[in-house]
Amino acid sequence: MRTKVLTAAGLLLLAAVPVVLVLSGRTELRLSADEEAGPVPLAAVVVSMLAALLLTRLVPPRLPGLPPVDAGLRGTYRRQAVGLTLIALVFPVVVLVVFALPDGELFYGLVKVVLLIGVSWLVLRRWPAPSPAAAHRALLPRRWYLFGAVPAVLAWGYLLYYSPLAGDRDMSGYEAYDPAVLVGAAVLTFLTASVTEEIFYRVFLQTRLEVLLGRWPAIVATALLFAAMHAHRFGTGPFGDNLAVILVWNGGFGLLTGYLWARYRNVWVLIVVHGAVNSIGLLPLLFG
Repeated sequence: MRTKVLTAAGLLLLAAVPVVLVLSGRTELRLSADEEAGPVPLAAVVVSMLAALLLTRLVPPRLPGLPPVDAGLRGTYRRQAVGLTLIALVFPVVVLVVFALPDGELFYGLVKVVLLIGVSWLVLRRWPAPSPAAAHRALLPRRWYLFGAVPAVLAWGYLLYYSPLAGDRDMSGYEAYDPAVLVGAAVLTFLTASVTEEIFYRVFLQTRLEVLLGRWPAIVATALLFAAMHAHRFGTGPFGDNLAVILVWNGGFGLLTGYLWARYRNVWVLIVVHGAVNSIGLLPLLFG
């Protein structure tokens, strides 16, 4: 009962923030911490997320769920989940300390990889157990594993970046940079964000929480922890604005990628979607 209440409270929090923003007259969000990035219409963010979540649920209507795990392994998965959750809680604090140091942001990617991948690997090695996701993936029809997420991802990308809701995105602030610098930054971000974050938050953490708590409690908990990892943004602008972005954008994105992972167990889809978020806006500058 407590798990259901907390899950409902988490979903209510994520759903309430866009409503509060609309009622207060805020219709745009600055999704990126980069000063060069322009704002994005709130409607594009919310509608794209909702459409993608709906299509993830409907395509196909039924898929096998996570199979029951051996009772003897539940204790191991619990230890893994506790260790991984502690990493997720400690990470934002460590990042805030790093960003407070002179030129600390230069070490952000390294700190992220060491904590989210390196320390997580030590946790999983300390209490080894088969990946529950592998057993689930084996039950999924191959066509849905490979292509099930395509409608949701295409709808999300179109509505967020190219539909009338998206408006004209101003990326002119990046024009001062050499294309080689932009490509290098995009590759580094892809490795330290798109790959590292999805492996830790979805493949490692959410999967273990699903075993212990169930699908939606795990998705919501992981989405909120994923939102919390962006706490370093609080130093880049008004507190209320950054809190809204973290909950609506990062929390909502965590819900979407978490649901995609729970349904299809295809980590490559998550990496592509996350990579698009960080880099798709730069494509016209590089190839236009």
